[in-house]
Amino acid sequence: MHTLHQIGLYVKRTDRTLLFYNKPENLSKLQDILSVYAWIDIDVGYCQGMSDLCSPMIILLENEADAFWCFERLMRRLRGNFQCTETFVGVQTQLSNLATVTQVIDPKLHQHLETLGGGNYLFAFRMLIVLFRREFSFCDSLYLWEMMWALEYDPDLFSLYEELELNMEKAEGSKGKSKPTQKYRKYERENMKIKSVDAPLPISVFLVASVLKDKSSVLLHQARGLDDVVKILNDMTGNLDAKKACIGALKLHKKYVKAKTHCNSKSMG
Repeated sequence: MHTLHQIGLYVKRTDRTLLFYNKPENLSKLQDILSVYAWIDIDVGYCQGMSDLCSPMIILLENEADAFWCFERLMRRLRGNFQCTETFVGVQTQLSNLATVTQVIDPKLHQHLETLGGGNYLFAFRMLIVLFRREFSFCDSLYLWEMMWALEYDPDLFSLYEELELNMEKAEGSKGKSKPTQKYRKYERENMKIKSVDAPLPISVFLVASVLKDKSSVLLHQARGLDDVVKILNDMTGNLDAKKACIGALKLHKKYVKAKTHCNSKSMG
């Protein structure tokens, strides 16, 4: 009952500016889907931010069952982000990767953020947990989703939707075999050049890095504490350009891969 009450509160706050949710029946669809998901995924249940991820499914798909299964498949990809404890945040690995990327591409900004006590990059938590639904307009955030999932295409991605036993059997059968790279998209092929346990990096990390890079000058000159960092990032909500962020992210990714590849070559030499 506590979970259902919590879902009801967040449903009313989701995409309040969209006319679509002026109709009570559409709010009910959103609440139904989140409630059923919380019921079938006991380990995760409902967490703040899930309504932002589910909302586009309700809007784009007329059939409620179709919207539910699309959301359920999306959560298979993202549920790890919502698995948090008192000592661990679900997106902690991505935040650590963001710190590493920023340190490489903009060391001055990274040092400034560390000085302010933001070296853990928790101020970027929301961007990663709801995939930029708050920072970009509704249409631009969907543009980003399409771009991210197209770039991160893996020919074996379908196996994530199979039963655990089938995944384990497949993993056992593929040990020692190298994966053909021609079926991967360019982004993933570039990631394969980085011989590191941290690779591959999701494009979402570079999208956040692109936003930070774009606001680097403002953050360096105006941020005198973490509250200032949060305020500067919150002030850009709904005013970012998706195409610009995408182009910036891909440029930063290329620069990062080049730097890491060069570093790895020197260490091997």
